[in-house]
Amino acid sequence: MNSIWERPNLISIIILVIILAVGTGYVLFTLQQRPETESFTVDDDYYFPYNFDRLDRVVKLPGELDEISGLCRGFRPDEVFAVQDEEGIMFRVNTVSGQLLQEITFGKDLDYEGLTRKDRQFYALEADGDIHTFSYTQDTLTEVESNKLETSFSYRNDTEGICYDSITNTLLIVPKAQELNPQGDNETRRGIYTYDLLENRLNNQPTYFIDGLVVGQIIFGKNREYVIKPSGIAVEPATGYIFVISAVGNILVVIDRDSQVKHVELLEQNVFRQPEGITFGPNGELYISSEGRGGHGMIATLTRNAQITNDNGSRGEGDRREN
Repeated sequence: MNSIWERPNLISIIILVIILAVGTGYVLFTLQQRPETESFTVDDDYYFPYNFDRLDRVVKLPGELDEISGLCRGFRPDEVFAVQDEEGIMFRVNTVSGQLLQEITFGKDLDYEGLTRKDRQFYALEADGDIHTFSYTQDTLTEVESNKLETSFSYRNDTEGICYDSITNTLLIVPKAQELNPQGDNETRRGIYTYDLLENRLNNQPTYFIDGLVVGQIIFGKNREYVIKPSGIAVEPATGYIFVISAVGNILVVIDRDSQVKHVELLEQNVFRQPEGITFGPNGELYISSEGRGGHGMIATLTRNAQITNDNGSRGEGDRREN
């Protein structure tokens, strides 16, 4: 009798069945998490200025960015920079047309998951926590030399999100998987770590955090964890609040500097198949990128709406755009 290894067609079928089972399990798990309501503002004094029911734009990206994984603000309106998780290339992208305006090779083909910048110094985050940094000097660049900053993270942490925080002059980094120095009584917490750019040193204890139990209480109204595995992070310029997205659970969570949840938004799965990049534009626009997961990668644009004050002094939600 022939062994299973001598029957390649059967092996292919078994692999396909396993992949389908894993995918079906993920979908069922996600569906079990989601309630009917999709938007939760926790603090009555906080106005969430983005309307996910009215996305300004959703643009499909060329095939080079089907697996877009990191996003940061560009130097011009309607432009962002992006990386994908297979090649050491940074892309300059038009958020209106989806056109690739520039490609800059900065390193070897590794698993890059996040991108940010301070002025013209860029930082690309690898899944093992290494940070590849390089300077951007002109629009005609095609290749730059990068330096590697090593951290205490490793592949078991699966670091996916990074952003520059001008308030503290640090890089904020979020692991998707295991925490650094995990505490047994904080298994539902997801830490946000700071990398000091002056000392070139990572704080091995989280500076901020998101608690899945707190988020679950907000969403379900009971003591039930909402599983979050952060995939992107950004600081809102207008408030200094921290926006964290998670592809697991398709969720956006806004916290303040005391790690208090201000707002929770469940992202539409038909639009955001695998949200992994988030950043802000010069006028407060919110950009969120999503991998294609078998289709095209995309970038969604949301305009920052102004808060309207009624004649009686009360506040209301408005669709006005801020100047």
